[in-house]
Amino acid sequence: MPRLSRLAAFLALAAALVAVWFLFSADGPVTEPVDDLVGDLPERRAADPDLSERPKQGGVYAGTVVDLEGQPIHGAHVLLVSYSTGAPQMDLGAPEADSEDFADIPVIGRMGEAGEGISDEKGAFRIAADSQAVITRVLAYHEGYFLSVVSVNRPRNDIVLRLQEAGKVIGTVVDDVTGTPVQGARVDIYLQQKVDKVPDAPPGSGAYPVFKRKQHEKSWLATLGRFTSKVLGPRIWSVHDSGSETLRLWTDANGHFEIGPLGNTVQVEFVVTHPDYKWYDFDSNDGKHTPKRLVVEPGEKIEREFRLRRGFHISGQVSDDEGNGLSEVYIKVQSISAYYRHWWYRDKWRIARTDKHGNFRVDGLAEGAQTIILMHPSFKQKVVHVPRVPADNLMVLAERFGALQARVGGVGSSSIRRRVLVLFESIEENPEGPRQFRRNERLTTDGELIVQRIHPGHYRTWIKLGKVSSQPTEVKIESLKITKTDFELGAGGSIVARVVDPGGGIVDPASVRLVSLRNGKEHALGTFVSREGDVDIEGVAPGPYKLRIRAPGRIEVTTKSFEVSEARTANLGVVELNQWGFLRFGHPLNAAGRAANITETLVVEWRRAKGTWQRVHNAGIDVSVHPGDLDIRARSGALKWTGKAKVEGGKTTAIEIVFEEAR
Repeated sequence: MPRLSRLAAFLALAAALVAVWFLFSADGPVTEPVDDLVGDLPERRAADPDLSERPKQGGVYAGTVVDLEGQPIHGAHVLLVSYSTGAPQMDLGAPEADSEDFADIPVIGRMGEAGEGISDEKGAFRIAADSQAVITRVLAYHEGYFLSVVSVNRPRNDIVLRLQEAGKVIGTVVDDVTGTPVQGARVDIYLQQKVDKVPDAPPGSGAYPVFKRKQHEKSWLATLGRFTSKVLGPRIWSVHDSGSETLRLWTDANGHFEIGPLGNTVQVEFVVTHPDYKWYDFDSNDGKHTPKRLVVEPGEKIEREFRLRRGFHISGQVSDDEGNGLSEVYIKVQSISAYYRHWWYRDKWRIARTDKHGNFRVDGLAEGAQTIILMHPSFKQKVVHVPRVPADNLMVLAERFGALQARVGGVGSSSIRRRVLVLFESIEENPEGPRQFRRNERLTTDGELIVQRIHPGHYRTWIKLGKVSSQPTEVKIESLKITKTDFELGAGGSIVARVVDPGGGIVDPASVRLVSLRNGKEHALGTFVSREGDVDIEGVAPGPYKLRIRAPGRIEVTTKSFEVSEARTANLGVVELNQWGFLRFGHPLNAAGRAANITETLVVEWRRAKGTWQRVHNAGIDVSVHPGDLDIRARSGALKWTGKAKVEGGKTTAIEIVFEEAR
């Protein structure tokens, strides 16, 4: 065999032996070097420049589960918790429209399970995460123990999860007056980061003053949010998902409930509610002083009583304008002073629905003024203020709406499903709703649109699509009926103008109000802004109009009336906006040029071209006036003076008042 061939064969054999050695000597997948869970991040990054705050995807997570004395725990469940920023289609578990439950802390994204394992007889576990999972927490639980949670930011093999002996709370909910048990009370339990009030907090620091945020070790359990109730609730506490961040239970016939396991790595807050009883802060004697949350020590059993106080009520009937009771009206009631009470109640409402006769009753209200909101798809939302409770026989009249359905002609295929601006102008003397309003509606594939929830009445209406508009038409909207009409696009006109100062300089920006003239009355339709002095308003329905143009520091100008024609441009040319002029008055003088002896009130007035006299309310400061020739007069008791002044825009004219001695 040639020497070169023998050398190649030897090298190939050596490489194979090295590969076999690595294969049999490795005890599992190779992971990155790990660092301790202790120590500040800057110090750890200084020791390891590759350390990142950002969690890494996938990998193997290994460690041990032990008790507080360091003894291994066999059969403990270990979960890997991943974090996902979610997607537009992600279901965040939003409550139903008639639910009083709202997310306590808005969170973008969610946590989920990314792996599970069981500790062996040595308490050891080893779990591989999905390659797409971003692991942020590792937790362990076991019957008879309170769970433990640690934060991770990369695959590790030295994780230690310490479980403490479980504690529990046995609660009893009773009526505060009679002492009888309250069955069916809802108990929401929050597991929170432990905090303590800073000693000697300054007076007036409020119900929740400064806390020692770093006094206690960070509880990663308190950061799990919805994961606690959705995933851990059924597994550990045998409770159903509450739809929020709480563990939720209900009291039995004896008013009892029991929650465990609990431990001292968190503080526990209880929110107990019942439809017949007032909301109450159980961790503060009067709802105003600093609350003291409950902490359950390892193995501790705490028996606690919660006393509920009967609430006030509001009852009444909701009817339409014909006196018929309305069923299925959704009613929400909230105390106006809720922001001065327990934080949980600030965005919560007492809710009810009317029966088939329109009757309703809401119980469990606190004393004081209440706000009631009534909602129904066919009626206007109604807000009623009740100054005090209880309140009986409250009569609420629901305001019914109508709708407008229209077929739009002159629409190209490219405009189908585009949004159309529908404009309404009431033509009644005293309209029920606003004088003018607009709606954005989408065209259907058949070239139709529908506008819902319109106050009954007579309207002048038209539509705009891009640069074109329709001719206006008059419609009558009736309660609980759909009025039909047709619009034909392509009839819109345009308005152009240029806004300058008297010297020809551009005035920018200028605010332009479009005013419609109909039946001898003016109706403001909308406001536009000039661009580099140019006004360009497109898609205007034919008819007579004016423009009101103003700019900061300048005198408003109203143009003469002009006509907008179909598919034509109304060019108003140049519109001049002059600046205000200013008058400055010194102290009145006498004939000798010295300060006049004023013993009575000084009255100063001015007018333009024999117009109405305007009084100057403070002659000690500059007064803004229209430029031009002005007549000015002043008096103080028997002293009188008249004069003239020529005022220029943007300039200040000094006026000297000289009183002659009275004869």
